[in-house]
Amino acid sequence: MVCIFATYTGYQYINRSKTNKKGLIILTYHSISNEIEPDETVTPEEFERQLHYIKKNYKVISLEEAVGYLKTDFEKISGSIVITFDDGYSDNYHNAYPLLKKYNFPATIFLVSDFIENNGNKYLSLSQVNEMKNNNISFGSHTISHRILARLTNEEVVKEIKDSKDVLESKLSKKISSFAYPIGTRADFNDETMEIVKTCKYACACSNMYGMNGKNADIFALKRIGIETTDNFFIFKKKLNGALNILSFKDTKFFQKLKRIFF
Repeated sequence: MVCIFATYTGYQYINRSKTNKKGLIILTYHSISNEIEPDETVTPEEFERQLHYIKKNYKVISLEEAVGYLKTDFEKISGSIVITFDDGYSDNYHNAYPLLKKYNFPATIFLVSDFIENNGNKYLSLSQVNEMKNNNISFGSHTISHRILARLTNEEVVKEIKDSKDVLESKLSKKISSFAYPIGTRADFNDETMEIVKTCKYACACSNMYGMNGKNADIFALKRIGIETTDNFFIFKKKLNGALNILSFKDTKFFQKLKRIFF
């Protein structure tokens, strides 16, 4: 349904759109691997192609730097991209990290605290995290267990948000200032969730609502652009230049109501 709407309303716009560098772009990656699972997996070869394109056309800044600009000096955001990863897959260390170092790009990885060293080799180990934290990679919280926060009681939400921060700060011996909502659509967190994030003294929070972040962006509901397995290079470039911002309609209350009715 989303694709049909986007194709019908946006095809001509996509083809004539030029690069839009006025808003902050935050990219969401998950797994960087040749094993195409989950759906958000990007191969190392494609990931490097994307990084090479970014290097030529944008400037990559850290999430912390971006939040500072959003608060005080939005004009410095122009042409900037932030790179983030959700869940903390071990291939972020084996496949993404060497390429990020090659291009000298900072990135933020959002960790599920219970997954560290508790899921075999699927997720990052503490030693891998500690190596990366000293080499231009920052870490944020993605809760304790990756449960959808909007479905939990307030007490459970506080535990997921606060305890994950405490655990990560203890393990990494470093302040954790950023948070990412699990799944991250507007249906997966609410205003109460955002208030709890603020109360727990995070500096910002990332959603997976689609789009760029403008001058009045809510730093506790930052939009991101997800990079998926099915994105060819043409689609990747169009996501970056704003031609596919029409996809942000799927995060509106109207669409969420339609989704509940029909799906």
